[in-house]
Amino acid sequence: MSKHLNPLQKEFLIHKYKSGSTKMQDFCAANGVSITSFKKWCNQYNECGLAGLARADAALKDVFPEGADTSTEALKREILKLRIEVERLKKNYTVQKNESGQMEYVRLSPKNTK
Repeated sequence: MSKHLNPLQKEFLIHKYKSGSTKMQDFCAANGVSITSFKKWCNQYNECGLAGLARADAALKDVFPEGADTSTEALKREILKLRIEVERLKKNYTVQKNESGQMEYVRLSPKNTK
């Protein structure tokens, strides 16, 4: 019996396949997925998005935290926020509140001047 992938894992595989230039047969063999299942996932994703990839007996509530907005725009905003945070952390900055309650960017460690 093969393992079941959750909708986010299926979506990741679909995006990975679309961004590459490999044949579907080679891609499916490398990732341990049958070609018929992968074609079905692609069709479901194109029609209904992430909600289309959920199994009939499993709900998206198992994938997303309770109260999360699962609309496409909300997910895009969340991805953008996370990308900004990653870039900020790469540059060694964090956000702190100052005495007046405003948010300011502060270096985590002093800048090397050598």
